Amino acid sequence: MKSWLSPPSLEIEKERQISLLRRLLKTMFGIALLAQVLSFLDETNDWRINLGFYGAIYVWLGVAWMLVRRRKVATAAWSMGFFYWLIIAVVTLLFGGMQGQNASVFAVTVLLVGSIIGGRAALVMAMLSFGWGGVIVYLESNGLLPQPLTPYSPFNAWAAVNTTVLFTSILLHETLSSLKRMHDRAEKTARERDEALRRSIQGQKMELVGNLTSGIAHDFNNLLSVVTSASSSLRGSLSIAHPEDEQALDDLDEAASRAILITRQLLSLGRSMVGEAETLDLSDVLMSLKKMLPRLLGPAIHVEVQAAPEAWVHAPRVGLEQIILNLAVNARDAMPSGGTFRADVKLTDGSVTLLVSDTGVGMSDADKQRIFEPFFSTKSNGTGLGLSTVKQQVENASGTIEVDTAPSRGATFRITFPRTESPEAEARASLSQVVSRRPRTSGRVVLVEDEPLVRRATGRVLRSGGYEVLAFADGEEALAWCKASQEISCVVTDLVMPRMDGETLARHLESVRPGVPLIMMSGNREPAPELMQRSSSRYLTKPVSARHLLDAVGELTNQPLPSSELAREI
Repeated sequence: MKSWLSPPSLEIEKERQISLLRRLLKTMFGIALLAQVLSFLDETNDWRINLGFYGAIYVWLGVAWMLVRRRKVATAAWSMGFFYWLIIAVVTLLFGGMQGQNASVFAVTVLLVGSIIGGRAALVMAMLSFGWGGVIVYLESNGLLPQPLTPYSPFNAWAAVNTTVLFTSILLHETLSSLKRMHDRAEKTARERDEALRRSIQGQKMELVGNLTSGIAHDFNNLLSVVTSASSSLRGSLSIAHPEDEQALDDLDEAASRAILITRQLLSLGRSMVGEAETLDLSDVLMSLKKMLPRLLGPAIHVEVQAAPEAWVHAPRVGLEQIILNLAVNARDAMPSGGTFRADVKLTDGSVTLLVSDTGVGMSDADKQRIFEPFFSTKSNGTGLGLSTVKQQVENASGTIEVDTAPSRGATFRITFPRTESPEAEARASLSQVVSRRPRTSGRVVLVEDEPLVRRATGRVLRSGGYEVLAFADGEEALAWCKASQEISCVVTDLVMPRMDGETLARHLESVRPGVPLIMMSGNREPAPELMQRSSSRYLTKPVSARHLLDAVGELTNQPLPSSELAREI
């Protein structure tokens, strides 16, 4: 029975009902005031009855208003309906029975309660009015009704009927308007919910893609580590009489570099790029991508690149490459019929500026304000992650990004990085030249790598640097050996391994062998921040060149190759 007498409990429906009740109470107050003024115009009406009757209405309206303010919707609606119904019942009883013109306004109470509570509540009010009408018919048929207090004049009848008609029309208008507002709000909420669901699904897709590509990139980086390591080792056995062999190795290194870049692009799908900040020449990074850009953009787009020397910045190389490639892809989509893509590196006092422009369709001011928002895209098939990732990479390198664009005028992105001092010139020597002439170092390195090919290749590099290498396939085996042995110069471990991964091994080593030099390597994830706070820890992104690996081990074990000796040997 309670469900028949109570309104829906939805919060949005309750707000609509409260708004409608407030409007109805204001309207009823105005109509009551108008009816009271009109009643004073009829000299036959008793002013004392007039004041008492309308005074009761004003008191009731005040009580109903307080109930609405306390958000007691059902109580306010039923009090309004029953009070108005009671007034009409008294009028039919005292002013002519069923002949009284006010008898027809029972319909107003049905409409009032029904618009607030619901259709079933309206049926309850209708049945109550039907029963009361039967009582009046019985009393009037048997002459049991009391004599009317005063004759019901035509003027009073006109005022009563027109007041009722006016109130009914306003009630209908406010009810329909309230329903329309609720419908519009529900549609807006549904659209927002659908958009949030679409973005959630898109985010889940990108997460799945990221997990898939991360696994592929991990395996691919392991294979590339073997390729780059083997290439470096083979250079030591080259014959001077066969320069074509060295050219073949150069081609192999270039192909491996492009494969590494493709791997990093795979990692950019749905997850953050992995990379450690270093001092780089932004012009070198741009020129290394010069050959790839025409193939990426297609034959219909002309590529122009201009670089400035000594454009040193401190940023991850993978982040800089991703910025350039993402802007290139964005420019390609903006020039479906072809055009010009231009990338310039310019130097100013204390900063390095990368200007990337296209002759595409451009963007409106509204789109310009939102282009860096995640999941916002002006393309029907866009993910909305390209430019947001660019901004994230720029900010990670302490840079700023601005865009100048207009419809049909293309777009120019201005990216500014703080300029850093150039590093000391390092001697360019192959691994074989360095290893054959450098003093033999000593020490025992524990190598932990689950992939056999990578384990053999990395061990070969470390042994060529003069280290004794103990190789293990997982962290549990390596930890057991470290607990039993005291002679360890350095631990080199992969992060992603079965049974015990590199991070877990590193945490155990802190208690078993505190302060032991530790090098962590991975191609698709970074170690936890607390592991990198140790001064004796390093992180290297796979694939790791032989020179970088040996330099890292030498730095941690205090056995670096002196630059003067290296220059003298070259």
